[in-house]
Amino acid sequence: MTTPSKEDAQQFFEISNQFVTLANELGEDHGKPRVSAAILWAASRFNAFTWVMSGAPEKQTPEEAVEIFVAQYRKMLAENLKLMRDEFGTPP
Repeated sequence: MTTPSKEDAQQFFEISNQFVTLANELGEDHGKPRVSAAILWAASRFNAFTWVMSGAPEKQTPEEAVEIFVAQYRKMLAENLKLMRDEFGTPP
């Protein structure tokens, strides 16, 4: 696996922040729990589409793809839980 360039990393976080901004806006009208669930569903739908369109089904099973996606999500979620807790603390 190659290390992303500084420009790639910056673009990745800019795109991610656009999703977070939209989620925050939608959360005002629909509530954060519903938006959180919708994001998870949308991510799974888009990732499944991307997986199929990439030709990956010829190289790995759906179960293998799930393991890869879940491992990536688990790592990102753990990092963000720590970051958010450090930034915002524990609610009263």
